[in-house]
Amino acid sequence: MLHSPQAHKPFAETLIAMCITALAHYKKITLIVLIMLTGCASGGGKRNEIGLFDTTVKGDDIRLFRYTLPLFREKPKPITQRSDGQRSRNAEQRESEETQLKRAEYYLEQDPRVKKYCPKGYTMTDKYAVLNEIIIRGECRYTD
Repeated sequence: MLHSPQAHKPFAETLIAMCITALAHYKKITLIVLIMLTGCASGGGKRNEIGLFDTTVKGDDIRLFRYTLPLFREKPKPITQRSDGQRSRNAEQRESEETQLKRAEYYLEQDPRVKKYCPKGYTMTDKYAVLNEIIIRGECRYTD
């Protein structure tokens, strides 16, 4: 009787029931995690603070800063996988880097740390993308 098809049927039904129950728990856990992440992302006055903001004060109160954000690039592929469509993808990637630089400028303008450090505004002295990060360097304005 152990080898009869009916003996395996309750086991299969039990296994299916366990999977359905586990799936319901995973949905609940996923929902809780999403709610927690949303709460963390939307809470507090630091929501406009994106990226790293380093400051330096030189002699005669010259205030410099460096703003750094991660740069997202397409992963490199072996030469053997390149095709004629590769050139068009490289053009799209360059546009993407330009878009990311513009987005970094926007984030810098909105960042409360910059507004606090440079209350009269700032001038960008350098802006570039290197390896895996975007770097914007600037100096605070001293007159209006």
